[in-house]
Amino acid sequence: MNSNKKSPAVDVAKDFAASSPDTAIMLPSGVRIQIAPVSAALIEAVSSRVKDPPVPIIFNQDKNRNEEYPLDPAYVAELSETSRRRAVASMDALYMFGIELIDGLPEDSGWIKKLKFLEKHGDLDLSEYDLDDVMDQEFLYKRFIVGSADVIGKITKISGMSPEEVAEAETSFQGNQT
Repeated sequence: MNSNKKSPAVDVAKDFAASSPDTAIMLPSGVRIQIAPVSAALIEAVSSRVKDPPVPIIFNQDKNRNEEYPLDPAYVAELSETSRRRAVASMDALYMFGIELIDGLPEDSGWIKKLKFLEKHGDLDLSEYDLDDVMDQEFLYKRFIVGSADVIGKITKISGMSPEEVAEAETSFQGNQT
């Protein structure tokens, strides 16, 4: 075996690097971001934290026993809401882990004032976030300011998510917008 030969893995890695999309993006606002792949394991771990509601139990008089009743309209509505919450959680993982702020969080907090304005008018709920916490600020900035469909599309592409998975998550998430 010739020890001067390169490993085929090195050649493949070089080919992949040459064909990979540029993951640095300059936003119209002048903010520079780097997109990164998000592992399917992380998305699964985040979405699995949203648990299904319990199936309602009814008494079946014909069989004289209790049985699950998955067709209950309230239960079906809860399942739909659970699915939406899972999609939102998955999208949140994409925002938080798929977007890196190259220059850090922008100094100008004008975007926070705008989010507070939307909250004041009932269009947004920020009550779960501490607006003085840097991590909460970073997440909100990524989610509401940076996380365009184009940026998310690039993240999902390099993460290996299928277009169907992305469309399902985006549809569920957009349904949460007012």
